[in-house]
Amino acid sequence: MSTSTEELIILTHAEFVRLKQDVKEAGIDLCYTAETGEPIRLDWSLQLMQDPLFVEQLQRRRPVDASFRIVSVQHTKQGGWFRPDQFKLTFHAVGAMQEEALQTYLSEHNIQSSAQAPKAMLGLT
Repeated sequence: MSTSTEELIILTHAEFVRLKQDVKEAGIDLCYTAETGEPIRLDWSLQLMQDPLFVEQLQRRRPVDASFRIVSVQHTKQGGWFRPDQFKLTFHAVGAMQEEALQTYLSEHNIQSSAQAPKAMLGLT
């Protein structure tokens, strides 16, 4: 998967925490964040990250600035019989001076969107 600024890398909360630590050790700071005000409400499934409805809602909430190309997904509220689960999205970016370094890091380490979304990786215990 190419990581152009138009593409979005979707990570579970746990994967993002690891990525942030790794890029920081490489001297790159994911210092800009944009949280969405409205969470995504859908029933959880292991294939959540590929769910077309989830991806569509995520794209609608993406900041206009294409440099916010990494998004972490956190499970914030357990669903029930009459209500779906709730997921918080946080978009992340680096400063303009580090954009090339981040692009290189993502390419060299083959950072891609999460294939699956185990609940333990989404942050809800």
